[in-house]
Amino acid sequence: MQTFTTPAPITAAVEIILGDIRFTATDRTDTVVEIAPIDPTRKLDVTAAEQVNVEFEDGKLRVWHPKLRTAFARKFGSVRVHVQLPTGSNVQGDTADGEYVVQGEVGACRLKNAIGDIKVARAAEVRVKTTGGRITVDHVHGKAEVSGSGDVRVNHVGGEAVVKNIGGNTWIGDVDGDLRVNSANGPIAIGAAHAAVEAKTAIGDITIGRIGTGPVEVTTAVGRLEIGVSVGTVVELDAKSATGRVHNHVAVAGVPGRTVKVRARTSGGNITVKEAQAN
Repeated sequence: MQTFTTPAPITAAVEIILGDIRFTATDRTDTVVEIAPIDPTRKLDVTAAEQVNVEFEDGKLRVWHPKLRTAFARKFGSVRVHVQLPTGSNVQGDTADGEYVVQGEVGACRLKNAIGDIKVARAAEVRVKTTGGRITVDHVHGKAEVSGSGDVRVNHVGGEAVVKNIGGNTWIGDVDGDLRVNSANGPIAIGAAHAAVEAKTAIGDITIGRIGTGPVEVTTAVGRLEIGVSVGTVVELDAKSATGRVHNHVAVAGVPGRTVKVRARTSGGNITVKEAQAN
């Protein structure tokens, strides 16, 4: 364990070959780095933990493994890195195979891996990417960029959001800024989108509980489309389904100035526009 005096938020970057990374942000005036082998009885893991370097200078923490001469040219052990740092610190992570957990409230959050789940509690902004794992993000004050391959769940984004999913369920709770969602295979569910929305999936349903100012464009090759609209909002609807029906349950009369454009396309499935449920 190594401890550094950090009376203000820092920037912490962890780059390891294999292993789990955890950042815990709390109101504190120091930063603690703990490194351990995933399996203390496995020699490769013990050796990998011993090879981790730690450096802190001018408010920047770096925890890293020496680069292999040839990627995965030999077996390498897995380690567990836990960084406890001040609230509001920026965090970065890079590992080939391992899980991320970010607890507390951090600043900018940049995480990527090839395999492993990613969990983020609260951040000023987020950019996370995995090609094989689940992603869970609770609260983002600003912009969010999320790219996954598996189930993706984002609870709240205060700014713009871009979400990409190769395959799996995509669930987004509430987005204040413009939202773009693209899935290669899997349903998309959005609780409330207060600005522009572009949601596309090759296979799967798309549902939006409540739309805001728009415009809104939803497209699926195979699946149903369902969009909720606030009471009193007029919808300019452009909807087409090759084999399904279009149902518009929104009242024709609306409040002047409250108009939203909706474009909906599906090759196989019904399209439904209805009044959103009351909050």
